[in-house]
Amino acid sequence: MNIAMVDDLEIDLSTLRQMLTDYLERRHIDYKIFPFSSGRAFLSAYSLERFDAVFLDHQMDGLSGMETAHALRLQNRRIPIIFVTVEEGYALEGYSVWAMDYILKPIDQGRLASLMDRLVEQTQVQHIIEIKESRLIRHLLVDDILYVRSVGHFLEIYMVKEMVKPYMTLEYFLSLLKQMEEYGDSNLGLRFQNCCRGYVVSLDHVRSLESSNFILSNGSRVPISRPRYKDMQSAYAQYLFKKTRKIT
Repeated sequence: MNIAMVDDLEIDLSTLRQMLTDYLERRHIDYKIFPFSSGRAFLSAYSLERFDAVFLDHQMDGLSGMETAHALRLQNRRIPIIFVTVEEGYALEGYSVWAMDYILKPIDQGRLASLMDRLVEQTQVQHIIEIKESRLIRHLLVDDILYVRSVGHFLEIYMVKEMVKPYMTLEYFLSLLKQMEEYGDSNLGLRFQNCCRGYVVSLDHVRSLESSNFILSNGSRVPISRPRYKDMQSAYAQYLFKKTRKIT
């Protein structure tokens, strides 16, 4: 488990790090903890590292915790954000960035343990797809898939950090997503959608919707066919509604 901590107070970073270390070692969980003294430092590192969660101080000099969270959400809609704050009233702002939870300073060990129990359970149920690429078996984290393009007898699976090209039909790939209940009717709020012949997009990574394209968080454009445009409008709206209800 990779956990980022963002706080401009060194003593608070040190305290949280020790408490997280105690919890993770007690649970025998492999981990790495990455401390950052500013929101900008964290956002710069985020493009290079994949984190399972981020503990984010609400009040920081420079880029605030809320500003950092908004910038992070442009890149990833699903990473759990836990605000660390001195006042409970600030926690309400977290809904605008789909924060998982908040925790008050000084941090209570029991409260942190309860929150970490939820986080560990959520991380353990992340979906993995097994593919074969050039005779190598690979396991892809579904959360990291941006979109998929069918090219002949191969798929081009565009991930957050790479593109993989397995020998696999799009129909088989969709059957794997269906088993995970991640793909289907556009009115169910499911995150993967067949937006154009030969293309499947993850709504997790959609930044905006245009008349003929989804614009992704990394700037990629995924085409939407004219006959499917209304369905994709509906799918995206239902996805956002479902996501919001889960968090609130």
